[in-house]
Amino acid sequence: MNAQHHTLKNTMLHYLVELADPKAHYFDVRLQVEVPLASLQNEQGDYYIDLSLPTWIPGSYLIREFARNVLHVRGQINGSSAACLKVLKDTWRIQVEKALIQSATSSVLLNCEWRVYAWDLSVRGAHFDENHAFFNGTSLFLCPKGFENTSVELIISRPGTDLKDWTVACGLPSQAGSLKDIHGCPLLKAGGVVKLTAPNYDSLIDHPAEMGELMTSSFEALGVKHVFAVYGADADLDLQRICDDLKPVCEAQITLFEPTSKQAPFERYVFMLHATDEGYGGLEHRNSTALLFKSGELPQRNVSEAPKGYDGFLGLCSHEYFHSWNVKRMKPAAFVPYDLTQENYTRLLWVFEGFTSYYDDVILARVGKLDETAYLKSLGKTVSQVMKGPGRLNQSVADSSFDAWTKYYRQDENAPNAIVSYYTKGALVALCIDSSIRQHTRGEKSLDDVMRRMWQRMWQLQGETGLGLQEDEFAQIVLDATGVDLKNEIEQWTQGTDELPLADALKTYGFGISMAPNSEAVNFGLHGQFKPEGMLVKQVINGSPAHHAGISAGDILVALGEKKLTEANYKRLLASTQPGTTLTAIGFRAERLMNLNLTAGEPNSNEWQIKKLEHTEGATLHAPWVCQ
Repeated sequence: MNAQHHTLKNTMLHYLVELADPKAHYFDVRLQVEVPLASLQNEQGDYYIDLSLPTWIPGSYLIREFARNVLHVRGQINGSSAACLKVLKDTWRIQVEKALIQSATSSVLLNCEWRVYAWDLSVRGAHFDENHAFFNGTSLFLCPKGFENTSVELIISRPGTDLKDWTVACGLPSQAGSLKDIHGCPLLKAGGVVKLTAPNYDSLIDHPAEMGELMTSSFEALGVKHVFAVYGADADLDLQRICDDLKPVCEAQITLFEPTSKQAPFERYVFMLHATDEGYGGLEHRNSTALLFKSGELPQRNVSEAPKGYDGFLGLCSHEYFHSWNVKRMKPAAFVPYDLTQENYTRLLWVFEGFTSYYDDVILARVGKLDETAYLKSLGKTVSQVMKGPGRLNQSVADSSFDAWTKYYRQDENAPNAIVSYYTKGALVALCIDSSIRQHTRGEKSLDDVMRRMWQRMWQLQGETGLGLQEDEFAQIVLDATGVDLKNEIEQWTQGTDELPLADALKTYGFGISMAPNSEAVNFGLHGQFKPEGMLVKQVINGSPAHHAGISAGDILVALGEKKLTEANYKRLLASTQPGTTLTAIGFRAERLMNLNLTAGEPNSNEWQIKKLEHTEGATLHAPWVCQ
């Protein structure tokens, strides 16, 4: 590692990230820290220091084994090479010779270096090539045991001279004297460094960094500077429009939680967007978010009409921003503190992820960024996502939360039959709770009051040292905030698998819900991918005609109804076949020929629509998404 030109002090954890080999996608990382003798581990007379890397990243509930991307770890103690042994899947042990301890007065100096492979183009990991770099600290930074609460200096170095200057977007504060662009982002010159600071390791790994020739802009929302940094977008991206559209969204969310002080829980916020040809994702952090979105669905300068997917982009930004309160600061007790070595189980993700999914579009509608028609269309899509899978009848949303680690984040061909999403069904639970509160209080209270109560109790009064939300506590918070006892309803809606009372919840606001007309004449109950040889079956819905015929995921269907099975022929069959008609399905399972009888079922629309009722005598309240 060529890091000898960067002198590191010894008063804290000092990390140096060197953008070493973009063609091989390697970050080189160096750590220097002075270790008190009392901090050394001692096992049968052997002294050592353990360094570990997280196995998962908060907000993404899957053990990802980031340590698999670490190529090697090497250490020195007081300038002398030290033996380094991997003792766990995510832990390396640096041995300290007894002679060094005997000659030391109070501490020894640890220098450690390692190389990380970074080729994960997502919001969860790390990615590096000639044009761009991105990392989450959970992918890069080994932490010496016992130093989790030590302050941190982070230096990012970019060797070379014949390079274009890069901008670094990161929520961490930069040290005085750093060069910055007009929006406050540090500038990483060719051959130069950027220096950032963090109060502790937990803060360090909760501040991702995006680097490259970024487009940046900024806006103020209730006195807080918000920076928007984009990599990969077209040159005609209308970044100013994005900022103008997000400003009222951010202000509305700050005001929701702090209606009096209107004070955000951060001094600065950074949106980091990687615009791609394909891709979608977002991950929340304490004062920033990493986003992945299609560049073709972002607004262009001098084009008044926004692309079709732009509402979805604003919804993604709104969702991640809402997480600044709901999950980053208010969180389940099981997450306080996070144990990043193993799964952290909770049945409450329907509150922290589902409610956030409810509010992302509600806030957009309140500030006029979604009109009523667009909002109801989006809500209908959420209903459809829940209703189209029989998994909602097999798994409660509380169990979905608990099983996030093993089922939701590891979905297979049977997922539609086995699971329900705590995001989508959690959002519908929020709708039902909100409607019930408004009905019982004649519109004087709402779910907003519950969120504020939780915020005041869990963060303002307890702060980061609080215990978080206990597994059985939410109904009591609803009662405390609104005077409405929904304990039985909440238990039924979250721990059971009965259908939610969506029609009643919407009728309060004068809306009705119904299945949309189906454009298909029949239903086969299978989903597949068309290939030159036929349809590769991806999923079969339990109880469907395909299920009864004996078709399974992984089968290749080559003919159906005496014709070669192409995408065009399949669409014709769906449109023209009569229910009850039996078709011959020919295909292969592995190398075995199959000849099956597939009887077409009644058309089964999984699309739901929400519209105003013609007679709205029962509608006495404004809908929570109405901009008033």
